[in-house]
Amino acid sequence: MAFRLSSAPRAPALAREVALPHTPRLLRVQSRLFLTTLGAFVLLGLPVAGLVSQGVYGGIHRSFAERSLRESRLVASLPPVVAALEGDTGQRMNLSPLLNRYREQLGADYVVITDRSARRLTHPNPARIGERMQGGDFTAFLRGRSVTETVEGTLGRSVRSKVPVLDGRGRVLGLASVGFLLPRLRDVFRDVLRAALPWYLGSLLLALTLALLVARRARDEMLGLEPEQIAGGLRQYRAVLNTLEEGVLVARAGQVFVMNPQARALLGTPAEALPLPWPADLPLPRPEQGTLTAELRGRPVLLAAQDAGEGALVVTLRDLARVRALADELTQSQRYAELLRAQTHEFTNRLHTLAGLLHLGETAEALRLIHAQAERHTEHAGAVRNLRHVRLSALLLGKFDRAAELGVTLTLDPLSALASELPPGALDLLELAAGNLIENALEAVISAPGERQVRVLIAADPEGLVLEVRDTGAGVPPDLAVTLTTRGVSSKGPGRGVGLALVADRAQALGAHLTHDRVTDPAGLSWTRFTLDLPLEAAHP
Repeated sequence: MAFRLSSAPRAPALAREVALPHTPRLLRVQSRLFLTTLGAFVLLGLPVAGLVSQGVYGGIHRSFAERSLRESRLVASLPPVVAALEGDTGQRMNLSPLLNRYREQLGADYVVITDRSARRLTHPNPARIGERMQGGDFTAFLRGRSVTETVEGTLGRSVRSKVPVLDGRGRVLGLASVGFLLPRLRDVFRDVLRAALPWYLGSLLLALTLALLVARRARDEMLGLEPEQIAGGLRQYRAVLNTLEEGVLVARAGQVFVMNPQARALLGTPAEALPLPWPADLPLPRPEQGTLTAELRGRPVLLAAQDAGEGALVVTLRDLARVRALADELTQSQRYAELLRAQTHEFTNRLHTLAGLLHLGETAEALRLIHAQAERHTEHAGAVRNLRHVRLSALLLGKFDRAAELGVTLTLDPLSALASELPPGALDLLELAAGNLIENALEAVISAPGERQVRVLIAADPEGLVLEVRDTGAGVPPDLAVTLTTRGVSSKGPGRGVGLALVADRAQALGAHLTHDRVTDPAGLSWTRFTLDLPLEAAHP
């Protein structure tokens, strides 16, 4: 299971593994990035041009205001201007031509001289001479103060300064004003756009070219898929990963990059951001090692690794207790199936016998056979009645039929009895152990000469529950006496040795003890005895 796709040719393989979302109405990534870049430039270009125009306009205004004040003071100090305002008729006649020439040299739009009543002595338009000057403050200059203002005059909106003209004794004779017409803001905006347009278009072209290159690179890296398709595929992979019963880890270079919730639960890892270091108390398996068993927080787990390519390993964690429980259930199912097969076989044989007797007209013999079978089943049903648990009773009844089919005498001790309520797990352990031990005993006696007997005791005493299975078989080989409950160890050859190991593991988990020995009864008959002791304080017959 690989979680990283690195080349475009693998996109069709991904489409074969998972149904990707269909996005017919969405633009491709390349188109989206191109249009986003274009829109950003358009939306940002006009406001930026407006801000620049405002700044340029403010700079022009300040520059004209400074020039107007400076030049107005210079004009107010000219001797011809002072003489004309003092009443020199010759100077007054020549004043307008003089100041018009001076205006042209300064580059100003107008130079105006007025008397104390603000009536013009000079103006670029001769028709305006003699009229009162318009707009602004006409009191400050009378107090000897200069003022700079922006007003709407006869020539248009302008920046001008009003500077008082003083005689030799400091008396105010009139005012001098040099003005500069301000350009309109939209004209400045157009000039800014006209100057910046080549740079703007060049930047836009460069940005769009880079956007196309980045989009093409992104498309190749995303295997030609759209972001919505990648997100949809990732969600589906995540859903599958999180619903697995096994814990799944993806490790690379000693770091864990993927961890599903089941793995977090087994490892006891808090919800921290990945990657995380590989757990120190957990061996890192290799693909060629197969399945490993390890102890994790006091719980046995199975580990298996698969190579995911590019240096990544996919490690699966399985709770060994759960695996064994599933194996127990499978074993029990196989036992029940075998018992049903035995019952079916015996029932079929009885039916054939009855059919033959009836065909021969031996109805009395047929009735005796039916009564004998009924008595036997009644006897068996009465024997298991004190067990008080249906599943365990059904198992014993099946074993009676199985023993009859094999020609073995199976006896349930009359002292067998259980309480109606057992602690959790006790009944499952009794079923598992009884099924395996009785089956092993039946197999042991049919391969041994002499008596073919199996005796079972299932009872409770003040110390707990006890299950005892005896058989007249040959017994446990001495070389297997110590390792008999190890998985894969059996006197019956390869492929066996699972049942007793499952019983031993389950018994150990519940605090029970499984032992075996060889005993001889008073009649001199030797028995192999397997005993399961389950200490339970609440267990009473």
